[in-house]
Amino acid sequence: MDIPQVYIGERLYSLDSILESYKDKTAGAVDIFIGIPRSAPEDGDIKELFYEAYTTMAEKVIKEIIQEAIDKFGLKHAVVHHRTGSVPVKEPSFIVVVWAGHRQEAFEGCRYIVDETKARAPIWKKEVFLSGQENWK
Repeated sequence: MDIPQVYIGERLYSLDSILESYKDKTAGAVDIFIGIPRSAPEDGDIKELFYEAYTTMAEKVIKEIIQEAIDKFGLKHAVVHHRTGSVPVKEPSFIVVVWAGHRQEAFEGCRYIVDETKARAPIWKKEVFLSGQENWK
């Protein structure tokens, strides 16, 4: 199965298939971030998140962010997948996997990609609460 480096859509590829998609004997570290919608009383008891994206622009921005992380932290490779549509609590919505020579680069590069994607990619979420209320973020 051919795994895209950047994917934005209604389903996610399995973590196993993402991990199998890149092999490099010089990559001694892989760091994984998985974002999962949660429900907690302090957040208003969320039922699900609904994501929309300007897909072509989000893909372009995320590819730029990956390249920045490669240049800044010496990463070997990175994969970023983000779901759109309805994502229930407890299901993954956002996966970032990075390969690097050492753990410190992997940790720093993964955090950079996660933070910059959240800050810059045109992906929006609507919180849907158990009460029936909704809130766009």
